[in-house]
Amino acid sequence: MENNIIPSESSNSRFVPDIFDDLEADRARLVEHFRAPKWLAPGYGLIAAAYVSIPAFPDEPTGDFVLIAAVIVGFLLVGNAYRATGIKISRFGAREWAAFAAAVLGSLVLHSVSLGLASLGLRWWIAASASAAFVLVLWLTRLIFSSLRERLRNDR
Repeated sequence: MENNIIPSESSNSRFVPDIFDDLEADRARLVEHFRAPKWLAPGYGLIAAAYVSIPAFPDEPTGDFVLIAAVIVGFLLVGNAYRATGIKISRFGAREWAAFAAAVLGSLVLHSVSLGLASLGLRWWIAASASAAFVLVLWLTRLIFSSLRERLRNDR
């Protein structure tokens, strides 16, 4: 196999700290410009709120439409978030996956609360559980992106 490194440059140890300094400067610039799109967290919050509010619509086709639209919009948000940030979901660490799981489980619990409220005839109270789902997922999405930013800043 060939070695494409020029021996005179690779053996000169004064270039190595300069290369590491350039890498650190590039990392600092990347972290400085890495921001989650402003529409991302509210978009996921709205999807969660729409899912939790499905029991408020007793007509089955309406609930199915809301669920299908939420899934489609969710995939569109994932695609647009990747396009805007360059981060794939597979790049999540343990903390990000835990926050994602908390968002999913929290939405499922609040959906169950909405089902209970609908069965008791308290359909207007479903708005409270939908609002709680919006706030929960909004907060967890922001937590995920701040964790990604910290990991980008601290990874070596």
